[in-house]
Amino acid sequence: MNLGEGGAAHRNLRLAVCPVERQATKSDRLLLTCLLLFTAAASAQENPFTTPQDVEQGRRLFQTHCSYCHGSRGEGGRGADLTNGQYRMGGSAAQLYRTIRYGMPGSEMPAVRASDDDVWRMVAFVQKIGSAGLEERATGDTAAGKAAYEKKGKCSTCHSIGKEGGTLGPELTDVGRRRGVNYLEESLVKPEAVVPINSRAIRVATNSGQTIIGIRLNEDDLSIQLRDTSDSLRSFLKANIKEIRRDQPSLMPAYGSIFSAKELSDLVAYLSSLRGAQ
Repeated sequence: MNLGEGGAAHRNLRLAVCPVERQATKSDRLLLTCLLLFTAAASAQENPFTTPQDVEQGRRLFQTHCSYCHGSRGEGGRGADLTNGQYRMGGSAAQLYRTIRYGMPGSEMPAVRASDDDVWRMVAFVQKIGSAGLEERATGDTAAGKAAYEKKGKCSTCHSIGKEGGTLGPELTDVGRRRGVNYLEESLVKPEAVVPINSRAIRVATNSGQTIIGIRLNEDDLSIQLRDTSDSLRSFLKANIKEIRRDQPSLMPAYGSIFSAKELSDLVAYLSSLRGAQ
C-alpha cells in the first residue's frame, strides 16, 4: 500500500467510524448560514423608539445600567468610550441593540436586564451621544478660534489634531462630531468636571525629593508608569516613592480666566468644526 492509498483508507475509516463528523460539518454550515441571514436582516432593522422622550428615558436607563463602566456621559472608564461613534460590534441600531441586549462574549460586558423597549431606548441614547456635535452649530469665529488654539492657548502642546500635536491630552480630530457646544465650553472653563479615566493626572513625590506630574499609564503593587508633562515616559518603583496624589485629576488649565468671552466662543467654534473624515 502506498502513501496515497493509505491516506484514502484513513479518510474512509474516519467516515465509517465517525459518521457524525460529516453531519456536524453540514450542521455547522447551516447554522452559519442562518446566522448570516439573521445578521443581514437585523442590520436593516430600525429603532422604533427615537423620540426625544425615548432618548431622555434611554439616558436615565443608561445611568442605571451602563454608567458604572462607561461613565455618566458615555466618556468611558472601566468600559469603552461611547462618544466617538465607533463600536466594536457595529454602530447600527440593530447591532447596538444586540450588543446591549446580549452583552459581549469574552468581555466584562454582561447582557442587560431590561425590557426590549428599554434596550431600544438605550440604543437611541448611545447613538445620540456618539454624534452629539452634529446637531449643534457654534456661533464664534472659527478662524479666530484656530489662532487661539495654536497661539494663546498652546493647546497643541497636549492635544493632537490628525498627526499634529501632543499626546498628553485627549485626541481632538473629530471632537466636534462627538461633543456638543455646551460640553466643549464646560471642558474649557471647568476642565475637572469630566476627565476621561485615561487622561487623569497624578503627582508622584519620590524619596529623593523629586515631584513628577503626569498621566498614569499603568500601575501594580510594585511600580507605576506615567507620561510626564514633557511627554516623556517615566517608571518608578513604589519602594522609591514617598507619596502618590490623585486629588487634581486634570492637567488642563481653566481657560475661563485666560481667555475673554469672545475668545472662548471662537475656540468653541473651532473645536466644534473638527468633524474628522467626512
